[in-house]
Amino acid sequence: MTDFIRVNNPHRTKADLLAIGAYEGEKRRFSAIDKKLGGAISRASKRASGLRLGSFFTVDTMGKLPASEIMIVGLGDKKSFSAPSDFFKAASVAAKNAGSHVKKIVMDFPASGADALRALMEGALCGPYVFSKYKSGSKKEGAVSSVAVYSTLSETSFEKAARASQSVASAVRLCRDMVNEPPAHLTPSVLADYAQSICLEEGLSCSVIMPDEMKERGMGGMLAVSAGSSNPPRLIHMTYSPKAARSRSVSIVGKGITFDSGGLSLKPAEAMKTMKMDMSGAAAVVGAMKAIAVAKPGVTVHGIVAAAENMTGPSAYKPDDIVTAMNGKTIEIVNTDAEGRVVLADALSYAVEIGSKEIIDLATLTGACVVALGVHTAGLMSNSEKIARDMKRSSLSAGEKVWELPLADDMRKDIESDFADIKNTGNRWGGAITAALFLEHFVSGVPWAHLDIAGPAYLERGNDWYPKGATGFGVRLLVDYILRK
Repeated sequence: MTDFIRVNNPHRTKADLLAIGAYEGEKRRFSAIDKKLGGAISRASKRASGLRLGSFFTVDTMGKLPASEIMIVGLGDKKSFSAPSDFFKAASVAAKNAGSHVKKIVMDFPASGADALRALMEGALCGPYVFSKYKSGSKKEGAVSSVAVYSTLSETSFEKAARASQSVASAVRLCRDMVNEPPAHLTPSVLADYAQSICLEEGLSCSVIMPDEMKERGMGGMLAVSAGSSNPPRLIHMTYSPKAARSRSVSIVGKGITFDSGGLSLKPAEAMKTMKMDMSGAAAVVGAMKAIAVAKPGVTVHGIVAAAENMTGPSAYKPDDIVTAMNGKTIEIVNTDAEGRVVLADALSYAVEIGSKEIIDLATLTGACVVALGVHTAGLMSNSEKIARDMKRSSLSAGEKVWELPLADDMRKDIESDFADIKNTGNRWGGAITAALFLEHFVSGVPWAHLDIAGPAYLERGNDWYPKGATGFGVRLLVDYILRK
């Protein structure tokens, strides 16, 4: 575990690396050090491409300062800088690009207040993440043992922020690990094992619904989607209960398709690559529940995961099949590759049955949402103005972008079926919206929001602060949202 240390004078603290955050055109933050180094920082700055958010350059101090190296980390234009979320990004850049020899980092950023400090710390812990479990002799993650942070907070407030940051960052890294696992290793049963292990460690309760019980409960969606796979499905239910429980309970529901071949509506080979990530919503829920257990909010939280594999096989469900979901609604299967919403139909119905007063679901649901919003923004659709407003506030705080799309009434007809209550896909237009309209049939009017995380959950090309592969998107957003309850 990386330890955090509070310091009053970061420039006089001995370390392997001193990271200084600076806005565009702002030199005063490092002018005194630059003078001691004979203008080395100024010369390096001229060679660098400005101080845009995500940029950095390093200078060797040649033994003239307590820190062996200086890293100037760009914060971009001060007017457009978004605190606290951009501190997560900047700290991620610093920690990600620290050399493997760096054991102690000192961070000097203009982060005032507990929220900004937590974001900075979370970035410092998430930035160095590397998934190298299956690589022999490969680059390993750097072993930073301590991060000293300049802060004006009291020691007690600083330590509280540090504990919270370590918990959330650990949850993000867990989420990334789960999504990055190959699908042969992370099956629905293994996903359930992960959840049970977390619950045992953190004092949460956990129950797992197996196929026989699914039949008894009428979970036709789960059973249909998994019928072509040799790996049976699991419906996972994690519960955090506060000591002084309020009557209100929130359910966070994750799509957990551990591999999506498309089923009989088979994906092309190129489109099948990366489909291990189709359980990113489930991983975000498991990760968030881990952090929620540590944070101990005053509201009951249910984490529900619909874990299944969508494969071809002699018993695979077929286009033209009609499936009955747990709430009794019938679904005409038009395309077996629109399977996520079919398993979520049962998971959402289950959330309603256990008495949830509010439901949030996360799913890598549609390519249409990626086309509309790109790879860094999740689609948000909700039947509650309050939930949508609160979710957008948490999005700004956590730095995980969402953009609200409408639950358009005039598009409801696109999922009407001639043979069942609804069909599982509409036409090619507005696919993210029609998918959400489908899900709305299974929340029974309970206040609900749907997050389509198909874009930001997994990056085929990393960026300045996120690695290639799983990003852990949704964990920090969910935790922030729940802790504001």
